[in-house]
Parts: sequence; structure tokens; C-alpha cells
Amino acid sequence: MARRRSKWRKTWQIMKKMMQEARKVRARESLRQCPVCGNPHSLSIEVKEDKWTSRKTAYVRCSLCGFETVLENLPPIADAFWVYSKVLDMVQSASATGGAEAPLTSESESKAQVEEAKEEEAVHIEVEEVPEEEITS
Repeated sequence: MARRRSKWRKTWQIMKKMMQEARKVRARESLRQCPVCGNPHSLSIEVKEDKWTSRKTAYVRCSLCGFETVLENLPPIADAFWVYSKVLDMVQSASATGGAEAPLTSESESKAQVEEAKEEEAVHIEVEEVPEEEITS
């Protein structure tokens, strides 16, 4: 007659396998790479739902390059992955049109544009000299 194996042996093998799987270091999955700078770990997507109106709003920010946008009135199916795909589409369509009509700009780019506008205003200021006769009268 054949000898039966102990059921403890099988249990131990299962436990050993589970412990090995638990020890494996899993790579951090990043499906959200910044569409502007390309950094795989700096983009954060936050989807908030207003409980009163059931409207969703998404805030997308890159901590490295300063890219930032807000998407409002999203459909009920919108989640982080859905928002990321929409942001990618918007950035790619903006870059395809040449960037002149880009609906999305990074925060640093918008600050640079404001500074350039201020410099242009400062350059175009002309001072007229008023004769002293007009001032005294």
C-alpha cells in the first residue's frame, strides 16, 4: 500500500509560495506621465464630485513643470484615467495646431507671458514734455 503524504506538507508549500510573492518588490505603475515635461511620477489628478449637484471637477497638476488645468462639468463616468486621457487629447491637439490656440498652458508659461506683456507696456510708455508756461497758468 502507498504511503500518504501529510497535509501539513502541502499547507507549508502554499504558505512558502505566498510569502515569496509577498516579498517580491513590485514596480510602481505609472500610467500618468506628464504630457508637457514627460516625468512619470509628478502628475497628480484629483477628481472631486459635488454631492449637491452631482457635478464632477478634475484638477490636474504637475509638480515639476508647473502644468495645471481644471476640467469642469465632467460626466458621471469620469475617473482619474478618463481625465488623464482627455488631458492627453487636449495637449496633443494643442500641439498639433501649433500652440497658438492652446487651451492649456503651464503655470510658468503663463507667468512668463504676463511678465513679457508688462515689459512691452513699460517699453512703449512715452513721456511728453510740457512747457513751464502751461504748468504755471
